[in-house]
Amino acid sequence: MRTAALAVAAVMAAVTACSGGTGAGTRAGPPTLRPAVQPGELVVDGRSRTYRVYEPTTLERGSPVPLVLVLGGVGNDSEGMVNATQFDREAAVGNFVVAYPEGVDLTWNAGFCCAGGQTSGVDDVAFLSRLIDELLADYDVDPGRVFVTGISAGAMMAYRFACEQPDRIAGVGSVAGSMILERCQPDQGVPAIEIHGTQDPLVPFLGGAVRPEDVADLPAPSAQAVAERWAALNQCPTGPDSQAQGPVTTLRWSACPGGAVELVVVEGGGHTWFAPGFGPANGAVDATKVLWKFFEQSGRKG
Repeated sequence: MRTAALAVAAVMAAVTACSGGTGAGTRAGPPTLRPAVQPGELVVDGRSRTYRVYEPTTLERGSPVPLVLVLGGVGNDSEGMVNATQFDREAAVGNFVVAYPEGVDLTWNAGFCCAGGQTSGVDDVAFLSRLIDELLADYDVDPGRVFVTGISAGAMMAYRFACEQPDRIAGVGSVAGSMILERCQPDQGVPAIEIHGTQDPLVPFLGGAVRPEDVADLPAPSAQAVAERWAALNQCPTGPDSQAQGPVTTLRWSACPGGAVELVVVEGGGHTWFAPGFGPANGAVDATKVLWKFFEQSGRKG
């Protein structure tokens, strides 16, 4: 997981109603705005599930905006992901709502992974689907621009959700993740992006056993194989274009009926949420900005 985090302050804003007029009566002021940061809780299959939402106070009311779900790896709670990814800051700039759901015991049932998640019987697909419904009801979110991303086990869970509920999201993103699933055969395409370091010691770039050994029951496919799988699912007509900048090489499959696919290869990168200031390799790319740019370009579903 990310070994350092940039400091971030939770943005809180509230506008209280005011009264006006003299003698003849009062006039209601602006409506009270809820704080930008809101904790949330859902009961799914008898379990209490928690999440955190950030809604920029600058959003224009009445104009539905995108929603991004950010899933942590094993042991990552929502506040840790806020600090590690800086997605709140990106949401304020990009004008979207971001939510950070938490897994039961801070892990996910992502298929043959992760750290007990696969044997817990927890239906995380149902949780994320219910969470999207809740956020669509509570916030001015565009149902055609919902995206899900994560790191490590959270990335694996994002892929599982894309495989099983492709109609709910307009794109999926993974940082240091893989697909550890018995099958992935969505009935429609999903734009997909994988960001992965070649020296990842936990989810190997070239595929193989996920470490520690008790985290996953089966070996993970390589990052290239995952990208190629999505390219096939999205019916991409040709191989990828390649663009290199320093230690970062981006492979992009375009003109795909099901949506574009990208593989961002970070030479020498480890198991981290890539961000500036993390050294020559891990700091060579800003994963949050790359993900949002990809999601923004993916457009609206439906």
